[in-house]
Amino acid sequence: MIKRKYVNALLAIMMFSDLTIAGIANVRSDSEDDTRMVDAKVVEVTDTRISLIAQTGIEHVIAIDNVDTKVKIENKIVSLKNVKEGDIVTVELDESSAVKFAKNIVIEAHSNSQVARVKP
Repeated sequence: MIKRKYVNALLAIMMFSDLTIAGIANVRSDSEDDTRMVDAKVVEVTDTRISLIAQTGIEHVIAIDNVDTKVKIENKIVSLKNVKEGDIVTVELDESSAVKFAKNIVIEAHSNSQVARVKP
């Protein structure tokens, strides 16, 4: 009878801890979804698009332009030309666009590498 109480108590604790961990995982504010890529690595930059490797390991090609894409470093808006290969970025996509189009790019960690931009 005493063993059964301990087993039940242990099971209750394990179930509670699983629910708590699942709840914490869902509350994270820096998670990715269909319109946002967090901490993605820039692998290629041109005048019209960037290629990113997301945290999932999947490469995404995203359209950009100088007018509608805003780039920020430490809450300051900077030129799109400041995005370089190797940068770690968070990208917010335009939900209304039929293609993947970057509305906002926030550079989290800046790379020291140079970028060759190619006109399409």
